[in-house]
Amino acid sequence: MLLRFIKTPVVLLALLITAPSLLRAAPEVVGAVTVELIAETTVVVPGERFNVALDFKLEPHWHLYWKNPGASGLPVEVEWQLPAGLSAGEIQWPAPERIELGGLMNYGYEDAVTLIVPIEAAQDFELGSAVPIQAEVSWLACEEFCMPGDASLSLALTAGAEAVKSGEAPAFEAARARLPAPIAPWGVTAVIEGQYLVLTIEQVDGLAIPSDLYFYADKEGVIEPSALQALSSVGEGQVQLRAELDVAQLQEPSAAVAGVLQSQSGNWSINLRIGADAAGAATESLAGQVPAATGFEGVLLNLGLPGWLLLAFLGGLILNVMPCVLPVLSLKVFSLLKHSGQSRAQALLHGGAYTAGVVASFLALAAVLLALRAVGERIGWGFQLQSPNFVVVLTVVFFLFALNLMGVFEVGTSLVGADTKVSKRNDALGSFGMGVLAAVVGAPCMGPLVASVSGIAVQTNAATGLLIFGVMGLGLASPFLFLSVFPKLVAYLPKPGVWMESVKQFMGFLLMAAVVFLALVAGRLGGVDAVIALLIALLVAGLAAWIYGRWSVPVKPKRTQRIAQVISLALLVVASYYAISETKAAYENFETGSSVSKNGQWQPWSSERVETELAAGKPVFIDFTASWCLICQVNKKVATHTQATEALFEEYGVVALEADWTRYDSAITTELERFGRSGVPLYVLYAPDGEVTVLPQSLTNGIVREAVEKALK
Repeated sequence: MLLRFIKTPVVLLALLITAPSLLRAAPEVVGAVTVELIAETTVVVPGERFNVALDFKLEPHWHLYWKNPGASGLPVEVEWQLPAGLSAGEIQWPAPERIELGGLMNYGYEDAVTLIVPIEAAQDFELGSAVPIQAEVSWLACEEFCMPGDASLSLALTAGAEAVKSGEAPAFEAARARLPAPIAPWGVTAVIEGQYLVLTIEQVDGLAIPSDLYFYADKEGVIEPSALQALSSVGEGQVQLRAELDVAQLQEPSAAVAGVLQSQSGNWSINLRIGADAAGAATESLAGQVPAATGFEGVLLNLGLPGWLLLAFLGGLILNVMPCVLPVLSLKVFSLLKHSGQSRAQALLHGGAYTAGVVASFLALAAVLLALRAVGERIGWGFQLQSPNFVVVLTVVFFLFALNLMGVFEVGTSLVGADTKVSKRNDALGSFGMGVLAAVVGAPCMGPLVASVSGIAVQTNAATGLLIFGVMGLGLASPFLFLSVFPKLVAYLPKPGVWMESVKQFMGFLLMAAVVFLALVAGRLGGVDAVIALLIALLVAGLAAWIYGRWSVPVKPKRTQRIAQVISLALLVVASYYAISETKAAYENFETGSSVSKNGQWQPWSSERVETELAAGKPVFIDFTASWCLICQVNKKVATHTQATEALFEEYGVVALEADWTRYDSAITTELERFGRSGVPLYVLYAPDGEVTVLPQSLTNGIVREAVEKALK
């Protein structure tokens, strides 16, 4: 008996010493990560579920990744080696955090995280047997750089009739507290609208909806993690959260979406069927689910595809009177006047070639835009002018074209005079090239009607988008095509004569005005340094044009002509390279490209500023603009920045905000897309009660006054 009494405490003491080792594997330290395998209970009960967990602790500022790592990274993975009769379930992932790294938004955990894994024991699991648990774990841990890690973890449990909580149970309770709640306390529905997943959250039983909701999709390729998510009120007790779709979702729209809805007040799991397919929802949304333009433009938008095409044609037609396109169109009219005696077939050939050049260029530019958006680039129509490189090249082209019109040099035969050979020539290639030039200089000119219909084109499917842009190009080419189809109408135009040379030179001054405008754009992008670099390039380009015009003429020897051409080309290449490199550097070093007015009334836009002002009961007027947008600048002079409008805003207490898109801004892009636009201008008036009014693209003081008085009466 004495021996048995002595042995019993010895055994108990041994069990107390060894019990922790049965529930916890020796911790593994790999770089900045310490990981352990722990169990919640001491005993495995046959027919019941028990929990083990991977307990990670990280050095400060290091993080691991969630099951959807976001824009980069890899999630934690585990491979189990279990005795027969045990089967491991899926990792129970706590709600993640947003971790920005190198401009990319990642989803993961900092400091520490415990990943619970349930394991099911079979009914016939043998009692009293040892239960070895082994796990091969791999992960990616990142700070400013990333380090992959792996560990082999194990622990030994026993099988018994009754489960007993272990000393690790508090760690499991803390981990469960970080799991998202299984049911959201509001009604939530999901649809796909164009390039966005839209979650509509509706208040239930008076429980307020947080203003900081964010959605984490539980799979990669559903939403774009680095894009901003916009939360907006759409009615009493109802908000919409718009998350930009990722490429994979656009290619293969899913019938359901799952993930975590998060705010500072909590986390909730959602698993929803998507209420509409991508194509159908896009059409419905673009037909007017967001606040739409009113008047003539709104009527056409609400007609669906026929209205969109008519709007695109009219928008392209109006581009012909924009300052950057008018000189090109005028030259084509001069060509018609000069060749007024040509046959109908020749006229149709030239008209068709010019139209083909315009439409093909619009389609090519649209295809580039749609392709860039498909791979995640969030750009809009007119995006070229946000690039200093494009601004430099276009400025040099305009400058040389203007010098050509003014007579500094001639390319080919003069437009004035009766050259029988040229008049009889079917120079379709020249007409095609002129069409390309018209499209290149016309596409960035955001005229009336273009912003709304181009917004539709980039948000619908690619085929419809290309069709819309093609019809827009057809609208631009239509005046010359019309005169080619009905060549007899040319007889009603003024007769050819010396006056054409004067008009041609005057058109050169119009292009010089466009050069001044583009210099202003360069200044907005890169400051004085960019303008100086551009002026130096134009000086060298002018010298090249003068050399070409002086020595590369038919009366000079062939050798002299070739030397002049080589020198001119070399000077142009050097000038363009210098200007592009210098303006790019100036752009990168320039603090701001904002054109926000400094008169005290207009202030920079932000979504937070809008929410703050509306919460304070103040109406808000937003001018989405860019320094390279001609119609935007005209509207400033005649409507939005006039004394009458400023007095109107002061009278009604309207907060005036300016969203400047001269440089690319993802937040402004998101807001434009929310209103179905891919470019500026856009004018939005928010009433304090949440009512939204979208004003026309072409404004007057009267239109602004009418909108304000109607919304705030």
